[in-house]
Amino acid sequence: MKRAALVLSALLLASACSQYRAARAKSKVPHIVLVSIDTLHVNWTGPYNPDVETTPFLDRFAEEGVRFEHAYTQTPITLPSHAALMTGVTPSSLGVMANGDKLPEEATTLAEILRDNGYRTAGFISLGVLQPQFGMEQGFDDYHDPFVDGPVRWYRRAHEIFGPAKKWLEENRDEPFFLWMHFSDPHEPYVTADAPPDSELWLDDELVGRYNLQSVEQHTARVSLPPGEHRLRFLSLREPRENDRLETALNLLLLSLDALRPYTTDLLTEANIPLTPFFDVTLRGESETVELEIVFAGNLARPTEDDVLPAYEANVAYTDRFVGELDALLETHGIRDDTLVVIVSDHGEGLYNHTILGHSTHVYEDQLRIVWMMRGPGLPKGEVIRDRASLITDVAPTILDMLELPQDNMEGQSWAGCWERDACPETVPWWSYGLTHETRGLTAMAFYHWPYKWVWRRSFKRIAFDVSRDAWETENLLEDPGPHNPEALKEAAESFRAERRRLAKVLEETRRKSPANANEELLRSLGYIGGTTKR
Repeated sequence: MKRAALVLSALLLASACSQYRAARAKSKVPHIVLVSIDTLHVNWTGPYNPDVETTPFLDRFAEEGVRFEHAYTQTPITLPSHAALMTGVTPSSLGVMANGDKLPEEATTLAEILRDNGYRTAGFISLGVLQPQFGMEQGFDDYHDPFVDGPVRWYRRAHEIFGPAKKWLEENRDEPFFLWMHFSDPHEPYVTADAPPDSELWLDDELVGRYNLQSVEQHTARVSLPPGEHRLRFLSLREPRENDRLETALNLLLLSLDALRPYTTDLLTEANIPLTPFFDVTLRGESETVELEIVFAGNLARPTEDDVLPAYEANVAYTDRFVGELDALLETHGIRDDTLVVIVSDHGEGLYNHTILGHSTHVYEDQLRIVWMMRGPGLPKGEVIRDRASLITDVAPTILDMLELPQDNMEGQSWAGCWERDACPETVPWWSYGLTHETRGLTAMAFYHWPYKWVWRRSFKRIAFDVSRDAWETENLLEDPGPHNPEALKEAAESFRAERRRLAKVLEETRRKSPANANEELLRSLGYIGGTTKR
């Protein structure tokens, strides 16, 4: 009897604590929305570049809250950056250095802290490297994995994740909640949601189907092969342009190779097959008609600026539209004014600046600078933090500070003092890195002693910049020693070897923890292994 009474008392106490936390959350900031936009270059947004007209919602949002002019990630890689965003801890301290690593269970996430303080929590992701097996679901009551069903590709469009998120928000709008929305439309493969077919599959004179190979989506076609000799042809539909490199690339998957090889002597490979403008396979049918299943994907090999930039711009505009729709949803349900909305990007993209298209391996400002804006209760309007640099690890501590919740064990620092106490924190020096996923080797490192930046690149000379006056790194201070801080650059050079050894050791330790080849298919499909735009 006493035992039953004790159990009942414990349950009642737990229920009371839970109700108290929920009530406290509701009275402080009842709703928190975190929007992370993958691969968003700051210079392609209106708040950071007044010449851009494709982000009308972000433009309005910046005027309604606080914007950090110089915000950075420590690595231009999706999983490590998001792990740092959600924990306030650097990738090297977490042991999450590359896509395919796993956030350790002992790490404490923003979602866990908010859930333990009365918030319902939900995450909606759009890129395969954030799937639950990589640990990012920690602390979420609901973690929507859109890759369980649907098309076989490792990304989802904004409209594909907006629908489930809208349903969740409508069901939980009356409770304190933390909603994380991840959009990845600006990410490679630089193809718009409404892109028309770019290839056809023919068997002899019969059209089997039309497909968009640039979308890097896995397609399945079924054909009947009668007796005799036949021609299977993949045909590119891309219209050539001046100075164009017409290479829509076909990837015949292993299942297709196994299905086709008994009927042909042609050389078949899993490697990229350029459709310039077509690719033929001669098939010889047996005595009876057989049914063949052909599984294939593709990409745009060696894309030019004419291919990438218009599609990238369109995808940024497409993302802006859905972030705006999310905000309109808050307004519709009467909770917009009670919601703290935080918009960040995880990293940028080269977009052919410094001759580089992608991210991951490089540490230029194009890849490392991020968007960070906030709007909500207690925040000033139109505030811009200009004269110092902030980091992605600072986002979680700032949110928690605004909620008067502890930021224990976080390496980042809160910036809430800028508007609450008129006391911004000082910018601290930091290291950034790039790597290749194929070898897990460091390819570049940058040391920031704001506003000075010292860069090491594998196989290239070392360079340094004053990024406060040379935002996109056109003047190498080591070639033209002008008015700069020699002590900061000297400190970087002296500490480089030790930091490189430390990061290499962490990379080796995380490699040993990861199952061999467990995530190779995912990384290859995203272009991080064996890609053509790399990165």
